[in-house]
Amino acid sequence: MTKMDNNPAIEITSPQKVNNMLYWLAGALILPINKIRHVMEGYTTPRTFGMSEYDRAVDYDFSVVKSWQLYLDYYLGKTTSLEGRSILELGPGADLGIGLILTAKGAKRYNSLDVNNLVKSVPNEFYDTLFDRISTTIDTPSMPIEELKSQLEATKNGNNDKINYICDESFNFNHFDKEGIDLVFSQAAFEHFDNIPETFSQLTKIVQPDAVLIAEIDLSTHTRWIRDRDPNNIYRYPEWFYNVCKFRGSPNRLRPNEYKTILEDLGWNNVKIIPRICLSSEYVEQSESGLTKKFSNKESHMEQLSVILCATR
Repeated sequence: MTKMDNNPAIEITSPQKVNNMLYWLAGALILPINKIRHVMEGYTTPRTFGMSEYDRAVDYDFSVVKSWQLYLDYYLGKTTSLEGRSILELGPGADLGIGLILTAKGAKRYNSLDVNNLVKSVPNEFYDTLFDRISTTIDTPSMPIEELKSQLEATKNGNNDKINYICDESFNFNHFDKEGIDLVFSQAAFEHFDNIPETFSQLTKIVQPDAVLIAEIDLSTHTRWIRDRDPNNIYRYPEWFYNVCKFRGSPNRLRPNEYKTILEDLGWNNVKIIPRICLSSEYVEQSESGLTKKFSNKESHMEQLSVILCATR
């Protein structure tokens, strides 16, 4: 890890030597295969590991909350409490662990919106592990463990209270227009949204004045084998070919400057892009000639693999 410009630590990664032609051909085969696999199997997990790895899954949820708090404090320039906040998470993914952690940390209400209902099949053993971790990690949970368990059961039975989990294929934000949302979090979800201008437009309408957005965006190739070898592989192909291979949830290929422009056009203030994981300059130089024209420019910041998007309404 390398410290740069007084930001939170930025990870610099340098994959193996680039072979532009080989990686172009590999990606051109993998993209349509992924589409076929998705059509046949559907969307099953947002992570590289299964829910049966209970400790690992709990570690992940705690690490996400810790990261959000780190960047929230950094963005606002002060230590910020979650006490009494009405929080919205976009794309909660595999389980309700993050909602339970945020509730234990004092959130007034945890709201979340997703397209795929993955939480319905989470094993009880995962939540047992999570509650044990909350008991030993959070010094004074704002809600007793037994009450947290009751909140979880209510949500699982469709009786949302402090944990307001909404699964809606249309991804409609109107569910939250009376929730007084003042803090919005998201973890590696925005890159999967098909219509970012519409997403931000809806978000703008339902949050409170001065609401804060903290979202990590994974800009890299998501296919596991080629991701480590050629993180920018999805940017090698022209729009027409990528569109042919797309399915719902495919990376949208928007770059940080585009997210920033959309938010600013909607009236959000102090929009910041904080790099979290970046490619080495050597890799960027070697791979740049293999990218399609749209992304072979400085404005696209192709060195950035993961960023934290911060903004104030």
